[in-house]
Amino acid sequence: MGLSAAVGIRESSSSSVRRYFEMAADRVGIHPEMRRLLSAPFRELTVEIALRRDDQRLQLFRGYRVQHNGVRGPLLGPVRIQSGLDLEQVRSAAESMTWRCAAANVPFGGAAGAIVCDSTQLSRKEFESLVRKYTGRIHHLLGIYQDLCAPGPNADEEVMMWMRDEYSSLEKDAVPAVLGKPDQAGGVRDRDAIIGRTLSALALRCASETELAPSGLRVAIRSLDQSALHTAQAMFNAGCMIVGISDVHGALRCSTGIDIHELAGYVRSAGTLVGYEGAAEAAEIHSLDCDLLIIAAPEGTLNPAAASQVGAKLVMESSELVITPIAERILANRGATVVPDLVSAAGPVIAAYAEWSNNVQHAASDAERVEHEVQTSMMRTYTQVLDRSRRENVSLRMAAYCSAIERVARCERLRVA
Repeated sequence: MGLSAAVGIRESSSSSVRRYFEMAADRVGIHPEMRRLLSAPFRELTVEIALRRDDQRLQLFRGYRVQHNGVRGPLLGPVRIQSGLDLEQVRSAAESMTWRCAAANVPFGGAAGAIVCDSTQLSRKEFESLVRKYTGRIHHLLGIYQDLCAPGPNADEEVMMWMRDEYSSLEKDAVPAVLGKPDQAGGVRDRDAIIGRTLSALALRCASETELAPSGLRVAIRSLDQSALHTAQAMFNAGCMIVGISDVHGALRCSTGIDIHELAGYVRSAGTLVGYEGAAEAAEIHSLDCDLLIIAAPEGTLNPAAASQVGAKLVMESSELVITPIAERILANRGATVVPDLVSAAGPVIAAYAEWSNNVQHAASDAERVEHEVQTSMMRTYTQVLDRSRRENVSLRMAAYCSAIERVARCERLRVA
C-alpha cells in the first residue's frame, strides 16, 4: 500500500504498540512463547464508581487499572482522567510504559490507570470525591513494592495528593504507593521544571546530532502538562526561537518568536497562557514553520494526515504513542528525524524512580541531585539508543524497542527457567 492510500487509515494506540513490538521482536529473535508472555497483561481491573453529584443525582463512572509486566520491579502507572477512554487504550498505555521503563533501564514495570470522565464538568468537590473513590476501588492492587500511581493527563500533584491521602487512610501503616506528590508530602520539588529543562537539554543534544545549531533554531512545543513553559524557557535561554507553544488550555504562535520570559510572567499571574497578547492563538502547533517540533499529545494525534503538514527536521515525541507507524514512515521519507517516546518521554519515569527511592528510604528530596540524575540518565538512554541505531542501521524507535524488549525478556527467562 502506498503512503497516499495509507493516509486515510486510522491507527489505534493498541495497533501501534503491537506493530512496534512485533517488528522489534522479529529483529531480536524473540521466541513465540516469550512473545505471548511479553504481550499479555498480568492483571486488568475495571471498576464502576458511583458518585452523588451536587444536585443529588447519582452518576456512574468507569475506572481502570492495568498491570502489564512487573518482572523488572514495581509497576509504574500514570493515572489519566479523560472522557472517551476504553480498556484497550489503557492496556496499550500500560504496555508502552513497560517498554519506556526498560528503554531507560529504570527498574520498574509498566501499568496504567484511568478514570473515564470530563473533569471540567465536575465541581471541585465532585472531582475530589471521584478520585478518592477510584483510589478506594483499586487500593488493594497498589503497594510501594507492587504498583505505583503517577501523574497522567488531568492528574496533577493535587490529584495525586488526594490519592495519597485516601490510600493512607486505607493502608495506615504502608508507605503511600503514589508518586508525583507535592514536595511537602515527599514529592520532588520543581518536578515539572526538572522534566522540562531535561527535555530541553535532550532536544539540544538531538539537534546537534542532526546538525541544527541552537542559535536561531525555530522550535514549536505542544504539551499535556505544565512542563512546556520550562522547556521553552531553557531553549529560549540557549538562543532558540520559540515560534509556537501550547498546554492543556490553549496554544500560541508567532513567526518572529515569542518572548518566553514575558509569557512566563503572564502565566504566573493568569495561571494560563490563554489571553496573552504577545502572540496569536494557534489552531495546530505541529503545522507551524519550525525546525524542531516537541509534541506531547493524546495517542495517535500525529497521524498520516497530520504528518503530511509537519515541516520540522527534528520531531521529539514527548508522550506515549503520539506518532502512528504510518505517520513515522511519512516523516522519515521526508528526511525528518524522530526521537521516540521511549527516549523523549523518559524524564517522568526517571523522576518517578528518584521520588520512589527517597520514599522507601524515608529520605528528603534534593532537587538539584534529582535534576542531575534525570538529565544524566536521559542522556545515557539517548546515547545508547543512538549508538544502536547507527550500528544496526535502524530507526531510533526500533533501536529503543529492541533494547527494551531484550531487557524484559532476559528477566522473564530467569524467572520462568
